[in-house]
Amino acid sequence: MAPPEYPLLPKTLLVISLKTYFTPSRTITYLRSLIDPQNEILRPDNRSQLLLALIPDFLTIYPCSEILQSHFPELQTTEQQYQQQQNNQRQPPPFLLGAQDCFWKPLGPYTGEISPSCLKDLNVSLVELGHAERRDIFHETDEQVGRKAAAVSVHGMIPLVCVGEVSWPGSIMADAVRTAVVECAVQPVPAGVEHVAGVVEGIRRVVRGSGREGDIRVLYGGSAGPGLWGKGGLGKAVDGMFLGRFAHEIEGVRKVVREVEETF
Repeated sequence: MAPPEYPLLPKTLLVISLKTYFTPSRTITYLRSLIDPQNEILRPDNRSQLLLALIPDFLTIYPCSEILQSHFPELQTTEQQYQQQQNNQRQPPPFLLGAQDCFWKPLGPYTGEISPSCLKDLNVSLVELGHAERRDIFHETDEQVGRKAAAVSVHGMIPLVCVGEVSWPGSIMADAVRTAVVECAVQPVPAGVEHVAGVVEGIRRVVRGSGREGDIRVLYGGSAGPGLWGKGGLGKAVDGMFLGRFAHEIEGVRKVVREVEETF
């Protein structure tokens, strides 16, 4: 069986996780504002270098998927059209839709859980796993997060695994598809860019040492905002950032996007 196909990622990824701060109606309004050309958040000319991802609450994934497919016709590709795209030069998608968690079983009698098969069916491309809040409140373990990462990768989605300086991704990634795109969101202790760069390089060595063949991306998992990416900032250490609550306002997202674009 051929390995799953994963989204092609550009140089930099900016991720917005709404957690449970927004109601569904506010999330829908927010997404429409993000992709509205008049707001100049996304510039098609930069698609090969910068990608924005939104991770809404579970209730809002379906309407968000419908909105994105309506706005970006290329997201509506059939299997035949997808294969034709593979024969041509691949491009990153115009936007990524994510989920905040999932279960490790595809379908079955698992009341209250979120199926990776269902997420894939709704055009989810990225699944956040192992967040500190889930580890603290729901007592999730590395073993559970690893099973979830494996399920996500088997379904052709990207596992975005949250790690800290005391939790490393080696064992978590052990069961994931070896050719899968892997992302780690690291939240180091407060420190300068050089310290962050050292932590990031350590994570890359651990993941590469596990024999992975797929792309490895490391994001800054702190609540990043304007002023962190530019000259002498995080841009030289990581492949992207999680944007904090300041990104709940469109102007905050625009500021970070412009700052990243200045480094291209």
